[in-house]
Amino acid sequence: MTASNPPVRRHRGPSPQKTDLTRQEIVRAALAEFTQVGIARATMDKIARRADLSKATLYLYFPSKEALLQGALDETIGTSALATMHQPRKAGETVRSHITRILLPTMENFHGSGRGELARLMLGEARSYPGLAHFYREHVFAPWHRHFEALLQQAVDEGELRGIAPAAASLLLGAPFWLSIAHDTLHGPAQPGTMPAELTRHQIDALFGALG
Repeated sequence: MTASNPPVRRHRGPSPQKTDLTRQEIVRAALAEFTQVGIARATMDKIARRADLSKATLYLYFPSKEALLQGALDETIGTSALATMHQPRKAGETVRSHITRILLPTMENFHGSGRGELARLMLGEARSYPGLAHFYREHVFAPWHRHFEALLQQAVDEGELRGIAPAAASLLLGAPFWLSIAHDTLHGPAQPGTMPAELTRHQIDALFGALG
């Protein structure tokens, strides 16, 4: 009779929720490091320390600094209004109500998503990293404006928006995002009354009210 084999221990991997949380923590730490010292001077060692993780853990998620930058861009796309592009208008919903419904939640999460930090980084590093700037323009900036320009054209066609071209209205609709970045950079975080979502709501009111 042979002795039975000892039981094999199975080690459970991290849960998907923990994996996503760790990835988000790494992206936030990377954006903070990139913003503070620039892309060229940032290192994976410093990013790992800022995230309070080992460098080995960092490399499990992102094999290089370039991959980490790409990951930050992917996270931005996932938390912006681009993630809502395929949400259709509800039956009887006006364009104004539809835009408010899909845009305000993303602006309410402006400071928690890292989108502002990434956009600020793109503005500062565009000349040094033209390929990165091109990716941001083609996958974030331009699609956002095309999407909302098309919605605003529907508003014009349906008589809901008047007195302004959809292309111009789209730029104005996105202005609170960039104004909030400038405000945070020059004055610090906005106070109640000038929060990103509040500015966005005022801009929607101006476009469809005063200009409509």
